[in-house]
Amino acid sequence: MDKDSKAIAALERRLAREKRARVQAEALLTERSVALYEALQQSQATETRLRLAMWAAQESYWEWRASDDRITIRSFSLHSAKESLRESSPFDLLRNIHEEDISNLEFQWAIVLHGGEDRLEVSFRYRFRELFLWMRLRGRVLERDEFGSAVRIVGTTRDITYEREAEQTFHLMASAFASSREAMLVLSDDYSITECNEAFVSFIKVQDKNMTLGWSLKDLIVDADKHLSKHGHQQIRFETTLVTLDERELPVDISLARFESQYQKKPYLIATVRDISERKFNETRLRQMAMHDDLTGLSNRNGLNEALENALESGQNFKLLFIDLDGFKQINDGAGHETGDRCLQEVARVLSRIHYNSKTVTRWGGYEFVVVLPDCDEDRASAIGESVIKGIENLKIEAQSTELHLSASIGIACHPFDGGSVERLIQNADAAMYQAKIGGKGRVSVYQQGLWESMKAQVSMLSDLRKTIEQDSLDFYIQGKYDVEGVLKSGEVLCRWQSAMHGNVSPGIFIPLAEANQLDLQIGLQALSRACDYLTVMAQQHQVVPLAVNISANQLLDPHFPAQAKAICAEKKVSESLIEIELTESIFMQDEQRAIGALQALRDAGFDLALDDFGSGFSALSYLRMFEFSTVKLDRSLLKDIHHDAKALALFQGIIVMLQRLEIHTVVEGVELSEYLPLLREARVDLLQGFYFDKPSRFSEFLARLPEQSAVTG
Repeated sequence: MDKDSKAIAALERRLAREKRARVQAEALLTERSVALYEALQQSQATETRLRLAMWAAQESYWEWRASDDRITIRSFSLHSAKESLRESSPFDLLRNIHEEDISNLEFQWAIVLHGGEDRLEVSFRYRFRELFLWMRLRGRVLERDEFGSAVRIVGTTRDITYEREAEQTFHLMASAFASSREAMLVLSDDYSITECNEAFVSFIKVQDKNMTLGWSLKDLIVDADKHLSKHGHQQIRFETTLVTLDERELPVDISLARFESQYQKKPYLIATVRDISERKFNETRLRQMAMHDDLTGLSNRNGLNEALENALESGQNFKLLFIDLDGFKQINDGAGHETGDRCLQEVARVLSRIHYNSKTVTRWGGYEFVVVLPDCDEDRASAIGESVIKGIENLKIEAQSTELHLSASIGIACHPFDGGSVERLIQNADAAMYQAKIGGKGRVSVYQQGLWESMKAQVSMLSDLRKTIEQDSLDFYIQGKYDVEGVLKSGEVLCRWQSAMHGNVSPGIFIPLAEANQLDLQIGLQALSRACDYLTVMAQQHQVVPLAVNISANQLLDPHFPAQAKAICAEKKVSESLIEIELTESIFMQDEQRAIGALQALRDAGFDLALDDFGSGFSALSYLRMFEFSTVKLDRSLLKDIHHDAKALALFQGIIVMLQRLEIHTVVEGVELSEYLPLLREARVDLLQGFYFDKPSRFSEFLARLPEQSAVTG
């Protein structure tokens, strides 16, 4: 063979070797491209979640107006809470756009401007100092004129340079290993390091990559056997913890691929190691946001559902306390949402201080909370509930120079006896809480079998009541008030409900139901309106007597009520002096200062005020000193035994004398027997009310009694 032939043969062998090397390099680059593609996808997914969580920190908002052909741009910084605002003309902005992108942008803008499209999305290069950044512009037409031309366009713009560069990087595979920013390793079949890039050297915190040669990947990661046992001959990817030379533990994502070599007897492995510390931090943050309430710091509904599902799966016994703040809507509306938020935060602190291990405290809704107590018996759960109520009632919230007071109603359900699912347990605890509210609020109620069914019946009744109120279909009867000689002097408007579905419903049932669901506000206004209608008819017959209307504590604390009451009287052309507002002492238990302010506003408007049910269990004489009531109505319980019990008579007479010295008119309720009349006449009671004289009746019957003015003696 001559020299040329030998040279050609040598060249062919060299070309063959280079071809094989190129094929292997292409295979390696293909694997690298797959890894880079996956990295890009994951990066975009993480960025999307962050953008949703912090949209305002990553987007700039713009607005164009045809009136002045100006674009206003508002930008927000991730590192500053200050908003930057600038205005420019479209021409000024175009001067900074790359010349190759101007025509497309002008074309897209013209289509939107003249009605071809309502939405705009376009990418272009924009000069920033000495660099061109890729920007994405999105917009939408909000207004057009009569000719279809855009008048106002708003949208967002965002720097997408990073994404564009990532897409370009995806196509650049020449330096996939050596120049990669990601830590990459070449491993032998037993996971020993045979080669690594500079990114891995920096990542692992060593001075020279030769120090890493011979190390085993198994010695660097946590739970190595668990992850690497899944490898076999396939490509795998897993997340684990890597320990650096300075003993820091970093969360990493590792991709591992196996390659066969024509020149080596054993296969080798390519590993890509990615630091996912930031992603893990952001995922933890996002989970915190998803599972916790921003205002109170407590877990939210998602967090509670997860905790309960885990407890149900483990078969754990626990008590669930469902807590609802009584009358919170009135506080929130009257004192403002900022004050309402402070109230919720203070309640959260009370619940967080419950002395019980492993408790879960959750803000369930607007002003509803849930506490889960594992392995807790019923007596202790009830005691904890009582302590929670006491802690909430002891809170003192300062608001506009007044002091707010809160109360709560609590329902308790038990797992597994009261339900085997989250929904059922919450449902039953809610039913028990509802029972506590109907029972008078500020108390604890334990779920009993059948309570949910009873609550469903109450919900049905509530729906019927709500519809009745909306249709203004409640009946308003009148019961007279008489002097000791039996002369009719005034009347009290009383609400009655004849339901087509539930029959004749007692006020003792539907009034608490209405109060628990804020329907009492509408009932009070309807009662006041009906009283004005009755007074108008009496005036037409020249037989006018004052009428009293009962107002709930919720309604009195409504800041709009005094103006509403005055407006009704003005509309009906009825003097406020003919309306007496009857209230119970419970108004002072909720918010004393607001109650006093509301009473003064009603008195200034011209209404007379009566304190109802005096002596019915909770009576504070200080209220008679603090505020000037026109009338006090003595509860029927004070009258019960005065005709045969000397102590009862002495107490009754003492109260009457005290009220007379305070120049307060007296009305005695529950007069049903003639035996009471001589004693009441002797005590010089002003007015009497009860079945002895009449029962609540329709206005037509009350009106018929007015001319008679017949004396009733006993």
